Amino acid sequence: MKTIKLTTWNIEHLDKLSGTTLNTNQIRRRDGIREETLTISPDILCVVEGPNSEAKIDAVCTQLFNNEYVAIKAQNNDYGILGNQWIWFLVKSDFPYLASARLLPTQTWYDYTGGKNWSVNFWGNFEAKSHYHYRQPQVLILDIEGQQVEFIGAHLKSKFVNQGQSMWKDPARKQEFIQKSLEARIKMATEAVNIRQYINKRFTQNTKPAIFILGDFNDGPGKEYFENQYLFFDLISNIQGDIFSAHKFLNHALFDYAADLRWTVNFKDFVEPQRPPQILLDHILFTQALVNHHLKITVLPNAGLVEHEVHDFVNSRLNSNQKTSDHKPVSVHLTINDGQ
Repeated sequence: MKTIKLTTWNIEHLDKLSGTTLNTNQIRRRDGIREETLTISPDILCVVEGPNSEAKIDAVCTQLFNNEYVAIKAQNNDYGILGNQWIWFLVKSDFPYLASARLLPTQTWYDYTGGKNWSVNFWGNFEAKSHYHYRQPQVLILDIEGQQVEFIGAHLKSKFVNQGQSMWKDPARKQEFIQKSLEARIKMATEAVNIRQYINKRFTQNTKPAIFILGDFNDGPGKEYFENQYLFFDLISNIQGDIFSAHKFLNHALFDYAADLRWTVNFKDFVEPQRPPQILLDHILFTQALVNHHLKITVLPNAGLVEHEVHDFVNSRLNSNQKTSDHKPVSVHLTINDGQ
């Protein structure tokens, strides 16, 4: 049976590593990223924190990956993303289904989900405020053995509050920090629901869509604190779906992965310092049709993993200024059912 390897990786500040004026630390880091990527060897790589232009991602493919990967680009340079951290899908140059690769037009996403902006009513106020989704998800579409498969790359906007740690520790400013953090969580929840709306729309068109959702969902800091004290629950549940609509509920690539290895970031949470620092921020989810052998593509048991071994081995030879990323890659193997 043929397999396809799908990986998502938040490559911290990748935009700073393309160019000809890199210092020694940047060169070592660039070489580490190349080694880590080529060792993992994904057929499809969703890059989070990628550079913010087509020219720059082309430079990454050339300078870091020796043209072994190509970036899938949008029509008319329309990505709908603001800021410096873009989402890119890189596909192996010799991938047999590369010719079918394309990105969903952003206008189609807006049509399916209700537009670019969301109205947010903070704290029960009648007056709504508009929230623009800063990092528009990118949707890669592939035709694999006659089966259309969609890959939604996401990087939810961080709930980082400027000077948050000092505000949390200052009794006079702690309330301000909580207020700003809760507002940020509400905004991020709209981004998660927005992705869910796209998925729900696809179920009105196809009873068994083949959809993957992958990327960095940024669910922290203080995740459990805000859930327990203020009843603001996690983002992953909003995306994963409602068990009362079980046929649309999403599976997780790490569901059957060892619990003590199910993490991608080592982050000391200043809100909850007693919490273990190993946090799962990077995810791959998928529709149930991909596990019940109803489609040409199947995700078999134990197909998902966090790339601990490769990441740790590469970074063991790099100093603190040369580390490839503060996130570890997450992968899943897809199996093509020859008998379908």
